[in-house]
Amino acid sequence: MADEEVKKLLSTIPIPLRPTGKALHARLLKQGCTSYVKTIYIGYDLDGIMVAALYPHTDRIEIALALPDDHESGLLIDATHLTWKTLPVAAVVNAKEQKAETLFLVDESCQRIKDGEHDIDRPNDYFMKARRESEIGAHRPRR
Repeated sequence: MADEEVKKLLSTIPIPLRPTGKALHARLLKQGCTSYVKTIYIGYDLDGIMVAALYPHTDRIEIALALPDDHESGLLIDATHLTWKTLPVAAVVNAKEQKAETLFLVDESCQRIKDGEHDIDRPNDYFMKARRESEIGAHRPRR
């Protein structure tokens, strides 16, 4: 059943990016991750620790990763909007040319978990503060 759910969610990825989405999924499984589907994303755990969450969108793939929040990759954005305590950044993939770099980021994320190097665990207050700041910013008049 889980395989069917994964296939169904991967099939919602835009056709030009579908091979990249399938490659990301395959790489995470090859790294030893278990996968599961939660409505709008595919989650990946390694030894019970979350490594990634893959979100198909109509125009891109977004994959939250267990990487440091100051990672230098140009594909990464702050992933606070996804509210994962241990996945602070997400790669935004909107071109098939970004596949190799994203696979590298996936490998790095898995290795951080395997080596016990990933120590990010944001408290709930972090997300409440971010939400408040976002709401305040949305109500400020534009100049």
